[in-house]
Amino acid sequence: MPKLLLALALLFVVSLPVMSQEELARIQIIPDEYAQIHHQGEQALLSLKYREALSLFKKVLRKFPDFSPALRSSGACYELMGDLEEASKYYVKALETSPHFSRALYFECGKIYYQCGKYKQALRYFEQFDSLKAVDSHLFAYNGQEEQQVESKYYGQLEANIRACYTAVDSASFWNIGKVANLGRAINSGADEYFPFLTNDGTTIFYTSRKNQAADENLFVSTAPRGDWRSGEQVEDFNTAENEGMVTMVRDGRRVFFTACQREEVKGPCDIWEANTDGFHLENPSPLPGNANSDAWESQASISCDGSSLYFASNREGGLGGTDLWVCKRQGDGRWGEPQNLGPNVNTTGDEEAPFITNDGKVLYFSSTGHLGLGEQDIFMSRLEVEGAWGFAVNLGTPVNSSARELGFFLTADGKTGYFASNRSGGFGGMDIYKFDLPERLSSDAITYVEGFLKDSITHLSVQSTVYLKNRPPVQTDSDGRFFLCVKAGDTLSVEVRADDYHVYKNQFAIPHWGNRSFYNLNLLLDPLFKLPAYTGELTEKGGAALPVNRLDKEVFHEILFDFDKAELRADDIDNLEAFFQNTLSGKQIQSVEVIGFADEVGSNAYNLRLSEKRAKAVGVLLKNKGIRVDKIYIEGKGESANGHPKWQNRKVDVVVYLAK
Repeated sequence: MPKLLLALALLFVVSLPVMSQEELARIQIIPDEYAQIHHQGEQALLSLKYREALSLFKKVLRKFPDFSPALRSSGACYELMGDLEEASKYYVKALETSPHFSRALYFECGKIYYQCGKYKQALRYFEQFDSLKAVDSHLFAYNGQEEQQVESKYYGQLEANIRACYTAVDSASFWNIGKVANLGRAINSGADEYFPFLTNDGTTIFYTSRKNQAADENLFVSTAPRGDWRSGEQVEDFNTAENEGMVTMVRDGRRVFFTACQREEVKGPCDIWEANTDGFHLENPSPLPGNANSDAWESQASISCDGSSLYFASNREGGLGGTDLWVCKRQGDGRWGEPQNLGPNVNTTGDEEAPFITNDGKVLYFSSTGHLGLGEQDIFMSRLEVEGAWGFAVNLGTPVNSSARELGFFLTADGKTGYFASNRSGGFGGMDIYKFDLPERLSSDAITYVEGFLKDSITHLSVQSTVYLKNRPPVQTDSDGRFFLCVKAGDTLSVEVRADDYHVYKNQFAIPHWGNRSFYNLNLLLDPLFKLPAYTGELTEKGGAALPVNRLDKEVFHEILFDFDKAELRADDIDNLEAFFQNTLSGKQIQSVEVIGFADEVGSNAYNLRLSEKRAKAVGVLLKNKGIRVDKIYIEGKGESANGHPKWQNRKVDVVVYLAK
């Protein structure tokens, strides 16, 4: 049985109270025979035999229907069995029969009504509990030390619970969440499945699975290329004999964060690690650099859309109690800064975990046992306020939350479908993963995933540089000239690039609403400082692109060979090329130069074409940087060279120099 329900069972194990004089006048004194039956019911309740206990309490109530202790105990049995509607009837009748039977019971009636979705009734009982605070405790039938400790705990929760009722009354009318759907047998089983995460296109899902409480957690993956999920399998070459789970991916699809436990480099019980990914496989896992991890427990990371902010759960020092939610920012050197607690509107003395931050960074979803909920653990949301603090937590209500446990919310890239896990009845057993359509009222600002590339406008080879953005931090492209942005749909993106060997590039792009199953692409074409001629599109006998129609008479050739899968010039190649121009062509008037790259047949056609282009560009850039005066240079990658020569002879660049007449 979950610890929370066990504690609740013990709380409701009641005995015949020492009555005040006022209560003695109102509460029926029952014969010893029925007092003994009631005591047997208490013992059965203490042993978690709810139906047996309920049967005994009802035996007393059939003879003495207004006996408040049996009414309260019967309500406890129904609550522990999950029948909240029936529990509320018995609690209320106990108070109607004897208004001074138990002050704490007013709070418990409010909580039950809240869990039933009757927020106005819940508010009335919470406010009654508050109004009774000044009443002498000796006027209540239950007034012992344990009861007073329970009352003190309830008063600590009262303000937040009243606020939750007002929020629920305002919100319930327009949320209108439809039904939830189980993902089915391919994903869910008799074990626990939770912490879902889907790729942007919605065809791959990662999730955590645990066969039983003694087993370790492992990461699973499934695909749905045609809409139906295939049977989930463990992620290849990733899981260990210890716990792994809760994977979250930067929306650019290149990097993931996950929970790693009991590994050699883990600081505490569990830490947050990162790994490279191609969308399916996880490679080179390593601990996060910086201050995100500590010697405490860190887990369940959620990364912001652009990868700059990391939200996670931890029981580190400085929290409000239990596990709290924290955030840390990525620094300029790539390390993570000092974590900041998300504050009392999110965190409580209970446990907050499994954060999920929306694309716009303005809405946080999380699970909590500390906020007023419908069951053991519920899913809540909080909005970022103008001042930068997080607003009051709001329960998502039914049918997402239930009297069971809900955990691990995830929202798809288009912001339209929510996923979560629950151990509610009707599933396949344990925690199952469910989904639902997110109402527009709960949506955040629409964000478009923008993937951009810096390219040479002539060769279309990648350029690595910094992209400067208006009202945004600059971004650095990777070795492929790629950069990624999360941009509010409908905004205008102003960019500027100042790359070596290229003219300054400035442009503005209107960013549309986008489904985000694929990236919205931007190609930034940079004009090189050296210009190239127009071409006829014909080929010369030697395979090079044709020059303009006024063909030249004399051609001089130079060949450079490259190492396997390399595009870097060796020192002797550079010396030979310089000698070729300075000695062989000394005193000759050069009209134009063709630089044509090739590759062998090892690898795909697309890869070989790109490799040949890189080789050609390396030579072309060298010619310019060395100050060799050439009016016109043409650079081209031809891909594979299938001429029957040995492979090493095809890993080359041909330099064709055309001399003036």
